[in-house]
Amino acid sequence: MIPVEYTLHGDVAVLAVNYPPVNALSYAVRDGMMNGVKRGLADDAVKGLVIIGGGTTFIVGADITEFGTPKAIASPRIRDIQEILDASVKPVVAAIHGAALGGGLELAMACHVRIAVNSAKVGLPEVKLGLLPGASGTVRLPRLVGPEIALELITSGDHVSAARALEVGIVDAIVNDLLDGAIFDAFRAEVAKKARGQLAPFKIIDCIEAACSKSFADAIAFENEAFLSLLNGDQRKALVHYFFAEREARKIPGIGVDVKPLAIDKVASSAPG
Repeated sequence: MIPVEYTLHGDVAVLAVNYPPVNALSYAVRDGMMNGVKRGLADDAVKGLVIIGGGTTFIVGADITEFGTPKAIASPRIRDIQEILDASVKPVVAAIHGAALGGGLELAMACHVRIAVNSAKVGLPEVKLGLLPGASGTVRLPRLVGPEIALELITSGDHVSAARALEVGIVDAIVNDLLDGAIFDAFRAEVAKKARGQLAPFKIIDCIEAACSKSFADAIAFENEAFLSLLNGDQRKALVHYFFAEREARKIPGIGVDVKPLAIDKVASSAPG
């Protein structure tokens, strides 16, 4: 069995961790993850990456069977992978089912987007082993949820539900289908870099996602509702006004391709005194 399988779903690279029983971050998994991430980032045809767990869970921390052995500190370490993810110009989505604990959650927090199924759990339980999160968990979690919640979660080591994780901001969405949801969220993250606050591109993604997950009638109803929300919105009114203003500007008398610009002799004068 390959510890991290690399497959393509359209223009999205999916990295599936398959290291039973709990997909621990062994040396083999870290090495496979690093190679997969680099492969996806180097492929111009790949627009986004998804990290997902195979079997019954996402990634449940470090491989404690390697503690005290050279493999535990061998490169690549979790932080090496996180540095690549932090620098990625392509969106990377962590798709969580089962549990994302310890290093698994720390790796997920380095991704651009985190989604989970409703039954998932997340947590940083290192304190229960007399440790603290050693792969940037004490740095990344406060930046996602604020210091008060981070203190509560890290000092207790408790697991939290997907619903609670969504409420406090650890995950960005709860979905029914992890892979489809992750692929759509990868595209949302890519569009966000280009859309500059526009609403319509994201409504379009929502509609196409609905078409893949709802009945035909429900998808049509969803599309209609999305269309009306845009039609009645201020952004649509502003863009239509801009469209017609731009057309009218071309009709100003005396302005055309054959008109030469006037010479500019002076652009400012000194104030008296």
